[in-house]
Amino acid sequence: MPSGGSEMETTFLIVKPRALAEGHVGGIVTELERAGFEILGVASRRLTRDEAAGLYGVHEGKPFFEGLVEFMTSGLSVGLVLRAPGAVALLREVVGATDPGEAAPGTIRALYGTSVRENAVHAADSPDRVEFESSFYFGDCARTLDT
Repeated sequence: MPSGGSEMETTFLIVKPRALAEGHVGGIVTELERAGFEILGVASRRLTRDEAAGLYGVHEGKPFFEGLVEFMTSGLSVGLVLRAPGAVALLREVVGATDPGEAAPGTIRALYGTSVRENAVHAADSPDRVEFESSFYFGDCARTLDT
């Protein structure tokens, strides 16, 4: 099992449209559970353009932004709120590098990713981003999922 911190935390993961369309949700969830995550919430939805642009607003103005927004609105995606000791860092380790070709063997992106933009999953990169990102899938109730 990958290493994480010892303090219990929540984190957030999105299974992106291609991974969902290709039937990889079960495999991804299996990898998360193997790594020690408890699933606190699951929601499936198709993001609007404004929602996707808001979710990835930190990348606005970068060359890949429009393509990412287009991809994230191309079909259903699944948001998961997860809990584990050191969850944010642990999840980043379990999902692997953004580029599936550079992701460590056995990581979610190495197993299910197809390209940098369509790398199967998105993982919150800090505790501050967890609530913000999960709100796109769970609305205001995102704050109550870890209680």
